[in-house]
Amino acid sequence: MMEYLGYQYRPWEDVEEDNIKIFHECYKNGKRINMPREFYNFSPYQRMDMAMFSHYVQQVEVFVQG
Repeated sequence: MMEYLGYQYRPWEDVEEDNIKIFHECYKNGKRINMPREFYNFSPYQRMDMAMFSHYVQQVEVFVQG
């Protein structure tokens, strides 16, 4: 889990017999946040790094503040 500007990146794994897929979710103040579509389309086979997560959070922040 990572945190940036109060947003938490909470990936979870779907473990199958032959692979593991990662689902990307974001929360703030205990509530799930709707992120840009690209956030959910990020590769299900790797976790985001802080730079990528902060990029998506900044997109949401611009929308919320605008």
